[in-house]
Parts: sequence; structure tokens; C-alpha cells
Amino acid sequence: MFKTLILIGAIWFIREIKFILFWLFLWQLKEYHVGRFLDHFSTHKGKNIIFNYLLITKVILLVVSIIMGFGNSLLLVLFLIYSAETIIFLRQIYLKTVKKPVRTSKSLFLGGVSLLVVVLFLAWSINKNIVWLLWFDILTPIIVSAIVLLIQPFFVLARKNILEKAREKMEKLKLVSGLKVIAITGSYGKTSTKEFLTTILSKRFKVLSTSKHQNSEIGVARSILDDLKPSHQIFIAEVGAYNKGKVKEVCTMLKPRIGIVTGVNEQHLALFGSLENLLSAEGGGELAEALPKDGILVVNGDNKYCLSLYKKTR
Repeated sequence: MFKTLILIGAIWFIREIKFILFWLFLWQLKEYHVGRFLDHFSTHKGKNIIFNYLLITKVILLVVSIIMGFGNSLLLVLFLIYSAETIIFLRQIYLKTVKKPVRTSKSLFLGGVSLLVVVLFLAWSINKNIVWLLWFDILTPIIVSAIVLLIQPFFVLARKNILEKAREKMEKLKLVSGLKVIAITGSYGKTSTKEFLTTILSKRFKVLSTSKHQNSEIGVARSILDDLKPSHQIFIAEVGAYNKGKVKEVCTMLKPRIGIVTGVNEQHLALFGSLENLLSAEGGGELAEALPKDGILVVNGDNKYCLSLYKKTR
């Protein structure tokens, strides 16, 4: 019996690695923003993560084990489930299709802490009751999320330091090389507009733009610190927002000369809490206010919210 428990514990640990990587991947994808993370579960893909046959089966197994005890038949079912999950995970590793966070100091630290918790829990539970492994399995999303949120305050302090360094570097480059900054925000079309504009302006100028979908304040700051050089003449920043005040914060660092609002809709309304907050942030209100008196604001003339911003902006 003990050998069976060891075997189940081993395959449980392997498949637990997969789910730690996935949940850290999802948190990183949502840039460790609680609102964006929770909003993901209102989508069809997000609902499937929670409401799926495998998780429902595990919950039923747990309920049955609590009512009737954990017999050999339930042990066999759990062994088969964990074996299948482990085989699928190993196959994904071979095919290089595992969903995992991009390797950063933050993701490595969070992954290390999460794995340590798993190892300690496995060592504690292996001699007690196999049901504890099932409990941990079902609660893995909550456990990993709790680790992320508990450690987040320490990363917030580091984040403030990064933003300040990026602001100082930006001011220095503007004085030395006359760097011009273009900020792009909106509910949609930011990345495409950034790519088009980068391609066009690169014909005449040395241009740097924020990479991929790095549109958070820390993503923009990283681009400034890691990639922006004195030789660059134009810096194009895609600025995302998931609550009121974020665009303003990024613009305080960037001090853009030109602002572009690609288009606004209500798809992210739940994140902002009100239409007023949405229009202030990704609606371009904060970007317009951050521009200098001789700055340029470009808006989407086919969008009613952009036209409203145009009429209000001096």
C-alpha cells in the first residue's frame, strides 16, 4: 500500500508542476493585475478552465471519499486520472507546447516558492491520507494565486523603483537627443497602429517601439531601460489601462508629445467599474491631459467616444 501511495505521490507531483506553470503563465499574461485575471473567467475560455469534466470528476471523488471513505476503487480511479495527466504533460514537454510563464526573475521566484509549497505539502501528506493530495489538486489555482498576491507587495516596491529609473532616463534622453515620444491608447487597435506607425516612420527616423503586447506601465518602463538608446529619435509606446489613473501614470513617465486614441468601446467596462473611468483611461482622457499645450492629439473620427474626446479637448 505504501508503494502505491509513493507512486501516486510521484505522478501527482509531476502533474502539479504542469498546473503551477499554467497558473503562473496566466497571472503573467494578465500582468499580475487582479482585475484582468478575474475578468478572464468571464470569457468562454476562462469558464472552461473552471467548469470542465475533469475538475467536476475530482470534486465528485472528493465528496464520495468524505461520505464513504477512500477505498481501493477510488484510489484506482485517482491513480488513472493522475497517470493520464502526467502522460499528457510529458507529451506536451516533448512537443514543446507546455503553457509556462516567460522566464523572468519574478516568475522564477514565484515558481520556486510554489514548488517548495508543493514539496512540503507532499512530504506532510504522504503518510496521512491520499485525500489531502486531491484537496490540494482542486485548490491549486487558489493556492498559486495566494502565493502571487502575498508576494506582490514586495514586487510593487521594486516596480516603483523601475518606473522612477525609466522616468529619469527618459528625461535625460529628451534633453540630450531631443527624443520625441508618441503614446497610443484605446480599447482596440493599439498594437496594429503601433506596428504600422513604426514601419512608416522607420523609413526616415531611428524608431523604437514597445515590444509585442507589453503595454503595462512596467512593460513600457522595461522597454525604456533595456532598449532605448541615445541614437533613437522617436519612441512609440503602446499604453494599456485596466483601471483609472494607469494611463496618467505612464504618461508621467513618458511625457509624450503626440497622443493617439485608436478607438473606444465598452468591452472592458467591468474592469473600470463605470463608463466615466473607462473614458478617462483607455478612452484617452488622461492621455489628452498629459500632452503639452503644443502637443498633437490624433483620434479615430469614426468612433463616437473619440469624437466626444475631440470636442472636449482644447
